[in-house]
Amino acid sequence: MNITHFDEKVAAEIPALLEEGITTLKVFTAYNGRLRLQDGEIFQVLRIAKQHGMLTMLHAENGDVIDVLVAEALAAGKTSPEWHAFTRPAWGAVESVLRACALSAQADAPLYIVHMNTAGGVDQLQYARAQGVPVMGETCPQYLFFTKDDLRRSDGAKWICSPPMRSPADNHRLWEAVSDDTMLVMGTDHCPFYYDGAKPILYEGQEIAIPGKELGARDFTKIPNGLPGVQDRLPILWTEGVVKGRITPNQFVAMTSTNPAKIFGLYPRKGALVPGADADIVIWDPMRVVEYGVAHSHHRTDYNLYEGWQLTGYPEKVLLRGQLIVEGEEWLGKAGQGQYLHRKPHAEVL
Repeated sequence: MNITHFDEKVAAEIPALLEEGITTLKVFTAYNGRLRLQDGEIFQVLRIAKQHGMLTMLHAENGDVIDVLVAEALAAGKTSPEWHAFTRPAWGAVESVLRACALSAQADAPLYIVHMNTAGGVDQLQYARAQGVPVMGETCPQYLFFTKDDLRRSDGAKWICSPPMRSPADNHRLWEAVSDDTMLVMGTDHCPFYYDGAKPILYEGQEIAIPGKELGARDFTKIPNGLPGVQDRLPILWTEGVVKGRITPNQFVAMTSTNPAKIFGLYPRKGALVPGADADIVIWDPMRVVEYGVAHSHHRTDYNLYEGWQLTGYPEKVLLRGQLIVEGEEWLGKAGQGQYLHRKPHAEVL
């Protein structure tokens, strides 16, 4: 549940979320006037969350600095996609991670920092955890490979997301954090938009066109903010992580399944192969070679960030609660098979 403004009424309503099985709250240090809370408000959310066994999640960027830099860039006519990164500096993320860790420490409340993407942010997370602060970190595949130079490409709008792509040094430090288990979860922040929404694509048997990143052709602030990634996560991490020796198969499973299940109050129903669990199982072919791209992905968009990458390791079968829903390239599932999961409070802090 996003907490995008805070007052006594909101504070009083938060505990009722547990009745709906909602155990996590999300707060932002950016998006002024829309999503952002002030530090004192975040501190109060953290204390309420702790009192009721909930977990606070935080997006770490400096909204004040971003607003100043965006206004200056637009006034100077700097409107191309790379200015999305230049107006959201890495230092703003670094100091926001430190502030978030400090708030967690002062509230003595668990905190989960989403889609981390800076070397300095990793350093702050590592320091806080070494001091016993109950803070956990997540990153996403795109932050391990791409940089702000990708936003300079002719199709740079494809890489627009927040926080933005950073530098090769940030890529390297994040890989270190993944390898040494400083980073506990590999998420995606999956939020796909069309690159060219004027052209329909065939999706689930229908032609669909949705306005997309072409909306910001003359102004980076109007480019829809997000990118596809949920299907890419496992094969990209296996190829670049396990096959290349950066992580073990056990770390791969922990980052993509077991750790998030524990952190978000779903373990052992999810994230474990034990009697009584839901039998959500992927049968993985570790040697299958795939030339990946939009032709393989089932995201509802017209592009893929990993177009043409040769991947080693790909799913062979997928079972949902013990029922086969994917066999090779064939989809056997049906709409409506999903279940709403009531999550448990007082989840584990890893």
